[in-house]
Amino acid sequence: MEKRPSHRHSFILSLWTEGDALSHTPPVWHYSLEDPHSSRRRGFKDLAELVRFLDEWTAMPPEEPPLDE
Repeated sequence: MEKRPSHRHSFILSLWTEGDALSHTPPVWHYSLEDPHSSRRRGFKDLAELVRFLDEWTAMPPEEPPLDE
């Protein structure tokens, strides 16, 4: 299982709409998270998928802090 960073972590959240304003349909929102430390980005088709990712990410055990030699 992958480990997450311990204590605190930051993501950059981007959200935007797509669609035709003239079609009179509600906008479709899209989301992405970027890890500013690794520049890895992950896209989500809807808010539920984003929340599911965050639930799973926070459920991972944290990395062990490095031991001082």
